[in-house]
Amino acid sequence: MAEYSASNIRNISLLGHSRSGKTTLVEACLFNSGTISRMGDTGDGSAVCDWDDEEHARGISLGLAVAPYVHQNVKCNMVDTPGDPSFLGEVISGVSVTESSLILVDAVAGAEVGTELAWMRIQNQGRPCAIVINKMDRENADWERALESLAGACPGGNLVPVQLPVGQALEFQGIVDLIHLQTWMGDGETATDIPEGLADLVEEYRMILVEAAAEADDDLTEKYLEDEDLSTAEVQQGLAQGLAAGSVIPVFFTAAQANIGIKPLMDALCWMTPAADQADPALADPDGETLTAVAEGGGVAALSCKTIIDRYMGRINYVRVFQGSLVKGEQARDSRNGTVEELVNLHTVLGKQLDTTHEIGAGDIGALSKWADVTTGDTVSDPESGLVLAPPDYPMPLYSLAVSPATKADSAKLGQSLSQVAEEDPTLTVASVPETKQTLLQGVGDIQVDVALKRLDTRYGVQVETTVPKVPYMETVTRTGSAQYRHKKQTGGAGQFAEVHMRVEPLARGQGFEYESEVYGGAISSVFLPSIEKGVKQVMDQGVVAGFPAVDLKVVVFDGKEHPVDSKDIAFQIAGREVFKMAASEAGATLLEPIYRLSISVPDDNMGDIMGDLTNRRGRVLGMDQMANRSIVNAEVPYAEIMRYGTDLRSMTQGRGTYEIEFLHYEEVPQHLIAKVIAAHKEDEREE
Repeated sequence: MAEYSASNIRNISLLGHSRSGKTTLVEACLFNSGTISRMGDTGDGSAVCDWDDEEHARGISLGLAVAPYVHQNVKCNMVDTPGDPSFLGEVISGVSVTESSLILVDAVAGAEVGTELAWMRIQNQGRPCAIVINKMDRENADWERALESLAGACPGGNLVPVQLPVGQALEFQGIVDLIHLQTWMGDGETATDIPEGLADLVEEYRMILVEAAAEADDDLTEKYLEDEDLSTAEVQQGLAQGLAAGSVIPVFFTAAQANIGIKPLMDALCWMTPAADQADPALADPDGETLTAVAEGGGVAALSCKTIIDRYMGRINYVRVFQGSLVKGEQARDSRNGTVEELVNLHTVLGKQLDTTHEIGAGDIGALSKWADVTTGDTVSDPESGLVLAPPDYPMPLYSLAVSPATKADSAKLGQSLSQVAEEDPTLTVASVPETKQTLLQGVGDIQVDVALKRLDTRYGVQVETTVPKVPYMETVTRTGSAQYRHKKQTGGAGQFAEVHMRVEPLARGQGFEYESEVYGGAISSVFLPSIEKGVKQVMDQGVVAGFPAVDLKVVVFDGKEHPVDSKDIAFQIAGREVFKMAASEAGATLLEPIYRLSISVPDDNMGDIMGDLTNRRGRVLGMDQMANRSIVNAEVPYAEIMRYGTDLRSMTQGRGTYEIEFLHYEEVPQHLIAKVIAAHKEDEREE
């Protein structure tokens, strides 16, 4: 594929509810541009953007895919993203490297949960977008009903049809172009006159279109108010400006699988969507805080938006070049660790197909391979400028599974294999929890984690057993307590002797552990004080209440005795362990539980259910905000109560609710719940 300047490149991400036809629309665009000789099918796994075996098995897209085509001497990089909310990270990556987006809507179902989530994502990112009402040839398709549902799902959006359908459902035959006042039937090869039966409707919507175009430009507004007709070029100019400013949301109609309405859409994308040279990415300082936009002529800056680890090609990174060019043979720097390497392998991308290229120019999307250090969110720059682009803001994990190797053979490969699976998705993490001695695989949703486990098996041959994670409780004391313990053991020869008097005091949350000695007069030699501390720490790691680590306490040794012959290191370790258990019990040992901030966004109609549910979960509401037709609730909730909150929230809101969590601090577990935690811990010990 020839090289194109940034002004002749369009980067467009496709968003929408699962199975709204995003991948099929890409296939139709590739076919009409001549990039592929026949349209693939998501049903049989022949689509360009769905190449993963797991995608074929599930029948949905699971990852970001790039598919470029050339139309009217403009290169369009279509970035296909998954519709399932579990793969939100892929959507964020796709939006971060494109100037505009298309939200696809099923003409039968109308606006769905995925439509609302896509609209919210676009609004949060401040990206221009257009809407495509797809599958117009399906039985029961109704474009007016779909358009009406969009008005509720996209609050504040000025939805402006730039086309009208000719027929619908099984009678859908083509579209009327309201800008050029032409009709494109079938595959759009030949323009015809407007059908007589649509004349009045076309006139009505043409007026709405022209008004929207005029309002987007001051000069056009003045001309329109003076009752002067706007030319076709002026209407296009106004719509393009309105789209870029977010004041106009153009609406198109297609039947992608039947290849109807595709060419008029492709024509419009060339002149309507912002060019790649209109991107305004943000730089970040070394601490990751956003600074300013990239200045002109300041070196090379490319953002890695997807990482693939292939068993044959190794690591592959999709990159969007925002400034300068990546040139084969030149040196480049990875922002995360500062490593500098030669660019040996650069590629153009078409689905899973990678073709070698000499250069990835400004505004374009390509791939680099076999650079071991680069991962999603990294900036690739020239070593001299060292530019760092602000990485996308990915959400915290919401769903976790505890994983353990199924066999000893799996144990040897588990750690590295988990890391490689997690590297391919920025919202997938692997965490070791010392409090529960578990390894967690964490992601945004259950499907995402399940797919990762399948890949762990099929790619790396590692099988695991999964369980619901344990709550990482901790233990502490609530008051000052004292105890003394004498360890004495005679075995016929040299014996063991140690006596320790100990006081345990509570500390403020987060202060950890302090150890002091108030022993005077040589009652205990200083050489044995570290032995006592060692014994205390052994118990602290295991806990004294329910087997969880003890924190935020101070241990003071204030008296004791030793024997000139029988006192030794092991004797004082044992005495330290036993006296700490006794003193901690006297000091009111109790459990601490993690508290998380929960931010929930739901439709206004669901507020009552959400508030009642939070009360049942021991939540404390901190405040509420309003955003369009949605309410946002901020609350503090114990982690034990929200480990599977996503499932319950989907049930309460029919999938329309979203939430984010963030760890805050630890608090004491209510006394009436401690017995349940202790019983559960003992049950786990019996099972193990």
